Amino acid sequence: MPHRNAPVTETGRLRLARCIVDDNWPLRRAAERFQVSASTAKRWADRYRQHGEAGMADRSSRPHASP
Repeated sequence: MPHRNAPVTETGRLRLARCIVDDNWPLRRAAERFQVSASTAKRWADRYRQHGEAGMADRSSRPHASP
């Protein structure tokens, strides 16, 4: 079950990241193709570079700290 706030599923994030990292698509073109912002596409591509497929997993939207 996808995360409620996730605009794209894990598979979609992986496909986007592979387009940018492996296929050398321009960041903005990939972001437009997958209908996300360029900053979101960059974040997912960076996670893919650092963690591979495991970096595409859903993450909690819970804050790290709360007053």
